[in-house]
Amino acid sequence: MAAERQSSYSVIGLAKSGVAAANALHVRGHQVVISDLRDVTALAEHLARLRAGVEVVLGENVVREGDLVVVSPGIPPRGAVFEDARAKGCEVIGEIALFQRLAGGVDTLAVTGTDGKSTTTCWLGEMLRASGRPTWVGGNLGTPLCASLEELTPEHAVVAEVSCFQLWTSEEWHPAVAVITNIAPDHLGYYDGSYDRYKAAKRQVMANLGAGETAVLNADDPTLVQWRAPQPAVTRWFSRDVLPDDKEGVFLRGDTLTARLGDIDTALVRVDQLQVPGVHNVENAMAAACAALSFGLSVEAVRDALQSFAGLEHRIERVRTVGGVTFYNDSKATNPHAGEAALRSFSESFVLIAGGSKKGSDFEPWADLVADNVRHAVLCGDTAERIAEAIDGRVPITTTKTLEDAVTAAYELAGDGGVVVLSPACASFDQFRSFEHRGEVFKGLVANLSGN
Repeated sequence: MAAERQSSYSVIGLAKSGVAAANALHVRGHQVVISDLRDVTALAEHLARLRAGVEVVLGENVVREGDLVVVSPGIPPRGAVFEDARAKGCEVIGEIALFQRLAGGVDTLAVTGTDGKSTTTCWLGEMLRASGRPTWVGGNLGTPLCASLEELTPEHAVVAEVSCFQLWTSEEWHPAVAVITNIAPDHLGYYDGSYDRYKAAKRQVMANLGAGETAVLNADDPTLVQWRAPQPAVTRWFSRDVLPDDKEGVFLRGDTLTARLGDIDTALVRVDQLQVPGVHNVENAMAAACAALSFGLSVEAVRDALQSFAGLEHRIERVRTVGGVTFYNDSKATNPHAGEAALRSFSESFVLIAGGSKKGSDFEPWADLVADNVRHAVLCGDTAERIAEAIDGRVPITTTKTLEDAVTAAYELAGDGGVVVLSPACASFDQFRSFEHRGEVFKGLVANLSGN
């Protein structure tokens, strides 16, 4: 059922994507009710962004008979709303599927994966902008796709980060280029413990590709190397090793990112010309470059963006060099797995600031990497004692009560030419509102350091 032929909608979930969907439908003259189990206090910020005239119901999820139901990605497949919708003869879709119906033929490039999708999405957006193409970047990384509809023109390209939560309710999802960065067990509770269902949701990003369209996959991933786009779509690859002759894509030849696809066979940039550190960011760069070149962008535009992209805020973000010490902000590392990237990103050992609020994480594998890559750990927050136990004396430890004291201690420990990395491996809620708040406080503390 096309969105323009449907006049009545039930939107479930009054957060960012639900508000964007409801607003987009309302301005097009559709009858919309949006509902949420939470109360007005919890939803005040989102209610303030909702257009006047949209009907709101709080304290329950409302599905009207015959409506097209737009469901929040936060509601798992076992949610009662799906059974209710089926009983009332309603079609259920997600916000990204609604965007596709409302946006018509706008070119969309989609990025998903377990790790690296936000950086790859933004880097790909920079490549499109470098080519001169009007570009809108959003989706799961912050701004819902439906929020773009009022500013898109037929000339625009949309680069969308899409999550497994969004994809499983969007069976018709059809980008021009689909990127999967990697696959590892994640969010399994959402799928009742089923890794197969998680993988199936990710694979949906490329399920509808056709002639002239491309899937970009990680040739080093043991799951993805077995996948292919449906014919007649093209499958291309990125890899830390030289690709075999039967695979086209972007790969490392020595220390140089190299493209071999279509009529392109050329070096792009050296690894040391990238502004963001880490092997994982080399992979992100190759994934973005392969997608951009597959979409028809010039080598020159891709090369320029590879060298100019400075990374994302709070993700191994270079903050400042002061007194010979360089500081990096990786506040987005809210669990040990997310913190592993920073531990692998620097060629020399560094001073690590870690710790935060408790959420039952296993620090043992992460602590092994700390032992191999960190020369001193400064620990603060509720988890400091637990992290110290996991490190088990393999690295010198300093414990502080506050992040301010941690920054001061790390600065003194690093010495001239040293590196300090905030990569907490923990959530932020012991002392901060969010990982963003924690990262902003850290950057402010670094800004206030003197060079003495």
